[in-house]
Amino acid sequence: MYNEGANARACIGAIDTLLSGLDLGAAIIAVDDGSSDDTWSVLQDLATVTPSLRLCRHGTNQGYGAANRTGFAAAIAGGFDYALVMDADGTQDPQFIRGFLPHMRQGVDFIKATRYARGSRVEGVDIRRKAISWLGNRVAKAALRIPLTDFTNGFRAIRGELLKKLTTHDNGFSVLMEEVVQARRLGASFAEVPYTLTVRRAPGSTSKFTYSFAVYRNYLRYLFRPRG
Repeated sequence: MYNEGANARACIGAIDTLLSGLDLGAAIIAVDDGSSDDTWSVLQDLATVTPSLRLCRHGTNQGYGAANRTGFAAAIAGGFDYALVMDADGTQDPQFIRGFLPHMRQGVDFIKATRYARGSRVEGVDIRRKAISWLGNRVAKAALRIPLTDFTNGFRAIRGELLKKLTTHDNGFSVLMEEVVQARRLGASFAEVPYTLTVRRAPGSTSKFTYSFAVYRNYLRYLFRPRG
C-alpha cells in the first residue's frame, strides 16, 4: 500500500471475509510503503480487530518492487507455502483468489491472474491503455514462450520455494517482468487465472502506475537482456 488510506479498510475487510470462509491457514500481510497519508494508522486500527493481519512498514517510499520483496520476506519468514499479491486499490476482487487454489494444490510455482484469457474482462479502462497493455503482453509472450498471457499483472501467487530463489532488484513495476524471467530460467511451472479488472472507485485514490517511455524500456530490457 502507498497512500491507500481511503481503500485500506475495504481492501483488508474483503480479503479477511473471504479467507474466513476457507480452510487455508492464511494470513494477510499488508506492506505500507512509506505512505504520507493515514494508511499506517488505519492499518494499525485494523490489526486490533483482524487477527490474521500482519503489518510491515517502510519509513520512506521505496517503490512497488521493494514493497513486494518486503511482503515476500514476511511470507517466507512465516513459513507460508505461497505468497499471493494483490493491489490495495479495489481493482482486484478477492473472490478471484478462489481461482488460484486449484493450481496451488497442484504445486504450480507461479500463478498469474490474466486479463487476456477466455473468461476474463477489463471494465472501465480507456481504450489506449488497454491497447498498450495488450500489445506489450503479446510481445512478452512471443519473447519468453511460456504459458502466460498477462506478464505485467501484479495479481499473482508465487510458491514459497521459488520465492527463496528469486533475487530481484528492480524497485519499480518492471519487477513483474524481472521475476517472470528469473522464474523461467529456474525452470518454474506456470499457470494463470482469468479475472475481471475494474477501475478505482474510492475518492482520492490515484494510480501509482504511469505510462512512459522509461516504463516501456524497463520492461523490454528484461525480455531482451543477454543471458548470463
